[in-house]
Amino acid sequence: MKLRLFLTSLFALNMIVLNAGTIIYKTSKKGEQHTLAKVKIVSIAKKTVTIKHGKGVRTIPLSYLIGYYDTNISTGSFADNTCDYIVSIRDIKIPKTGYTYTKIKKKKNKTKSVSNFEISFAVNKKQKKGQSKVIRMPYFYLFVMTTRSKSYGQRPVYTYYYPDEAKVKSNTYDEAKIIEAITSMDRPRIYPGGRTNFGNISKLSSASGYKPVIIPMKGIKNQRIIAYHLEIWGKNKIITQKDWHESVSHKVGKNWWKRY
Repeated sequence: MKLRLFLTSLFALNMIVLNAGTIIYKTSKKGEQHTLAKVKIVSIAKKTVTIKHGKGVRTIPLSYLIGYYDTNISTGSFADNTCDYIVSIRDIKIPKTGYTYTKIKKKKNKTKSVSNFEISFAVNKKQKKGQSKVIRMPYFYLFVMTTRSKSYGQRPVYTYYYPDEAKVKSNTYDEAKIIEAITSMDRPRIYPGGRTNFGNISKLSSASGYKPVIIPMKGIKNQRIIAYHLEIWGKNKIITQKDWHESVSHKVGKNWWKRY
């Protein structure tokens, strides 16, 4: 109570500057203590405090906040008390090429649009004792191989991701950067009822589970898709993988997406 009153009064007087401050907090009522440096207090409500660390924003109960220091005591990342879960793929719709052509009624012409790769799936929580009911949004990484193009002698491989926060800055498969992305504090979280820390943008549906993830096949153009490798990352590791190739006439080899 004293800590809450102290922080609230300082916040109201604009005296708090937590750009290099440190907090000590718990992940649950009986959880372990953790230390997080370089944090900034965004707001303080009656029972919660919202903090910013890097690009991520997190709201925690004030009762979980044990201490605050206006200096950098130590470094680290925000402890993750979110729920474990698994993802089951229900269906995948693979376009033949990067473009989809649609006939125009009463005309000979066709309209051209970018094809979509569609993934239907379900999420099942594996909540352990002491864990929150909140989950980290699944991250999808899709690698697509096509036939050779005139401008590219080899069979090119295209990389896609979902959602936008899953983006990694790499032209090739880089597991280290993917792990950095999935453990980032700004990774979207999904709360019970479909609410997220980024607003009501969740793809949750009470009737059918998650709505399909749709990934536009940008860049492929008229090239034919001959193989794909899909990775779905859960809380802190790959929880589902799916592979496909067109036929035996197109041999792609083992772990082909890592070699391009």
